[in-house]
Amino acid sequence: MKVHLVGVGGNGAQMVGCLARLDIALRATGHPHGLFVAAFDGDAVSESNVGRQLFFPPDVGQNKAAVMVQRTNLAYGIDWAARPWNYRDEDLEGGKPDILISCVDTRSTRRKLHKLLFSGRSNTRYWLDLGNTEATGQVVLGVPKPPTLSARKTRLPCVTELFPDLLDAGVPDDNAPSCSVKVSLESQGLFVNDVAVRFGAQLIYELFRGKLSEHGVLLNLNSKRTAPIPIDPAVWRRFGFMGDEAERRKGRGRARSGTSHIEVEAERLAA
Repeated sequence: MKVHLVGVGGNGAQMVGCLARLDIALRATGHPHGLFVAAFDGDAVSESNVGRQLFFPPDVGQNKAAVMVQRTNLAYGIDWAARPWNYRDEDLEGGKPDILISCVDTRSTRRKLHKLLFSGRSNTRYWLDLGNTEATGQVVLGVPKPPTLSARKTRLPCVTELFPDLLDAGVPDDNAPSCSVKVSLESQGLFVNDVAVRFGAQLIYELFRGKLSEHGVLLNLNSKRTAPIPIDPAVWRRFGFMGDEAERRKGRGRARSGTSHIEVEAERLAA
């Protein structure tokens, strides 16, 4: 199973280790080949990453994907690939991943991934997206719509369909680099990545075991609450996803003006 991991920062660095454990579990339970992971990230480790992300002082200045993949390969005796650049069209079309996992922190990157995965040039079966703010987050496992899919077929909606605000080019990205761990923690909590990644890895684990009853989770660390996203068209309609029929956007519920759908759900969890 080919996996493309896009982003090896707060969520992605932890996801590499979870995927290695999942690879071992799959082989132990009879999967003939397990996983092959290619990790993509064009950023270098900074001092502010040490402590909050899974990087050590000697890693500073080195590429994030290279550091985590090399460390994991040595630890588990595998031969996964590090791609020290940001994800490109040709990476998707040439690599043909079965699963794409996005651990990115900008709306613009999610818009790009959505365009790629829904373009009809992709054979990607599943898209797992992890995103978070300081204390809230969402984890969504979806199926990008194949061009030949009938409107009558049911598929798991992707994160950009449950939260269409992510596709709004009018909303600016908020990904300014942090110059210190203290400043970094003001934008993302210390353990929010840990929680989001464990839920994401659990969804893939359940998927491979054939026991997937929910395909996403909303979390709020401040209120210590989580809410699953069931595999249920009635629940999807509450998010605004009406299915693949031509009228799916008609009557779609919208978040209140000036507030994203994700922020509304996070406030609901905190209530």
